[in-house]
Amino acid sequence: MSPRGRPAMAFGVPPLTRGVKWLGGVTLAVSILVAVLRDQSGAALAQFVVFSPEALWHGAVWKIFTYTFLNPDPVGLLFALLGLWLLGASLEQTWGTRRFLTFYFATAAAAALATSVLGFFVPAVWVHPYFGNWSALEGLIAAFAVLMPNAQIFLYFVPVQARWMLPISAGITVLFMLMTGWVPYLPQLFGLGAGVLFAGGVAPRRLLLRVRVWWIDRRLRRSRLRVVRGKDDEAGPFSGGRGSDKYLH
Repeated sequence: MSPRGRPAMAFGVPPLTRGVKWLGGVTLAVSILVAVLRDQSGAALAQFVVFSPEALWHGAVWKIFTYTFLNPDPVGLLFALLGLWLLGASLEQTWGTRRFLTFYFATAAAAALATSVLGFFVPAVWVHPYFGNWSALEGLIAAFAVLMPNAQIFLYFVPVQARWMLPISAGITVLFMLMTGWVPYLPQLFGLGAGVLFAGGVAPRRLLLRVRVWWIDRRLRRSRLRVVRGKDDEAGPFSGGRGSDKYLH
């Protein structure tokens, strides 16, 4: 256990957990069926699961969840399933199956909803078809970075601390957006932010408390008073500490 009571997790090859098996199996089945059934049946299945902002605002609410099940590119499908196993199984072991599945779909849905809101103002986003579980995988990366910053994740066979995966993943996504077009990668970017939010990295209550502390500190400085912070305050608002008393001098 870490000094603050959180598990200091060293990354290894996790077993295939129940939730990961279910998600991977459905993703593999839908992707293969769409590729094999190249007739109207395959097109109908793809149309049923693929998400677009236009379809959502016309009542196809289920698509904000089902778009994660389709990845028609073989290489992309392989890496998507590999990422789901390596990231998802470790988190499912820590959280349990119910919480893991809730986080997975909530992150994907939040990314789709944020993309849909932007689609109101950008016609290219409004009609663009989105598919793949990359938005959910970005959320899992964010969860690792927030909850298990010292865990080791292998990035192309190079061990990297989970805390660095957040800026690395964001940088890679932005690089793809700049070089190949930004419209297809919106759910990934929003999924990363949703993962940080749902993992507790930007808890509204803590954020509000931090703003209030800053405001009080600012008022005291005007009065030539200063706030002396304890060690827990210096660790940051999201360090998990209980905080310490403030003394005026």
